[in-house]
Amino acid sequence: MISFLRPLLYSRACKPSQIFTPRAFSRNSFPPSRSFFSSSKYGLRYQPPQSRRPSGPFLGFLDNIPTKYVFWGIIGINCTVFFLWKAAAARTKLEHDPSAVVWMYQNFTNSITNLQNGRVWTILTSTFSHYDIGHIFFNMFTFYFMSKHLLNSIGSRQFILLYLGGGVIASCTSMAYSHFVKNRDRPAHGASGAVYSVLAVVACAAPTMSFHLYGILPVPAWLVVSGVFAYDSYNTLKDTSGMTDSVGHVGGLLAGVGYYFARRYRIF
Repeated sequence: MISFLRPLLYSRACKPSQIFTPRAFSRNSFPPSRSFFSSSKYGLRYQPPQSRRPSGPFLGFLDNIPTKYVFWGIIGINCTVFFLWKAAAARTKLEHDPSAVVWMYQNFTNSITNLQNGRVWTILTSTFSHYDIGHIFFNMFTFYFMSKHLLNSIGSRQFILLYLGGGVIASCTSMAYSHFVKNRDRPAHGASGAVYSVLAVVACAAPTMSFHLYGILPVPAWLVVSGVFAYDSYNTLKDTSGMTDSVGHVGGLLAGVGYYFARRYRIF
């Protein structure tokens, strides 16, 4: 799997461009002058610019993070936010004070209201947010089994950009659809969009790889992703998704497909 992904997702490093260095001027290149500044002490001296090292990739320092830290760090952040939700709910039940839950909604769900109030970080923080145990279990279960090979193939930096970028695009897709199409503002949260972007890249890079549904039934990756995309698209159009943010799932899948082709054709 890793050897298959690497030639598709890795781009060749470009040779650094040669830095042009002008010809140094010497004092003999200029006609003699009787001015005060023509003495040897004040003669013209030109220092050619020092060559500069080619700049590294965007956020290149992220590649210094071991991949296992990225993998367990993402799972750890999701679990931490989940326990914050549970702690807030427990406080509300014991003290009859909903302020903690309100704070979680204001900082860990994406909505037009949050954006209008200046809480732009919720576009990102909502992608690490789960309230129900089933929600976080399904997302982290999928992430655990589907992301390791891709993470080891493309490295920490590219994987972090893919995960966060997929989550942000899913959040923006969800808010835009709710606001401009449905004329409503429904808070949403969850890592599904980010996880689905990873799933889409894996399916594009290795379409015949088998995904074992429920650990039993082997299904090719392309069929799984296509089925998920068709199912969520249908639920979005028919508005039958209930509490599930189906349009966010669609946004995450499209983000993953877009990332794959951008890397495949070396757009970035």
